[in-house]
Amino acid sequence: MAEQGTVMGQDGLKWWVGIVEDRGTGRFSGQKDNLKTGRVKVRIKGRHTEDKSKLPTKDLPWCYVLMPTTSATLSGVGHSPSGLVEGSKVVGFFMDGDGDQVPVIFGVLPHIQQKRDAEPNAPGSGSKK
Repeated sequence: MAEQGTVMGQDGLKWWVGIVEDRGTGRFSGQKDNLKTGRVKVRIKGRHTEDKSKLPTKDLPWCYVLMPTTSATLSGVGHSPSGLVEGSKVVGFFMDGDGDQVPVIFGVLPHIQQKRDAEPNAPGSGSKK
């Protein structure tokens, strides 16, 4: 991970905006967050194609969610659910800089969800199962 031998941000953080497509339940990606750390699958704008036939939700990276200092989020202590749902617009950065492999969410942007933002039948998509 980036913590080894580097100072995060020394070359500038790489910021991004994306849409949550699976909150770790496996409902939309077929993959659960087995680490149970509150990770979510995010389609990052400008980095991932919006064509889900070329890049399905299951192949999106797991994103860590930055939590407040009121939550230890360690060994089952504290809160890990973030409150994010499929369709949430999030902002984050890559913890490993140019490696682009360790995305971290640090906030949510308000928006009105478009149907193309979420998987069919996702919360807020307007579709019913």
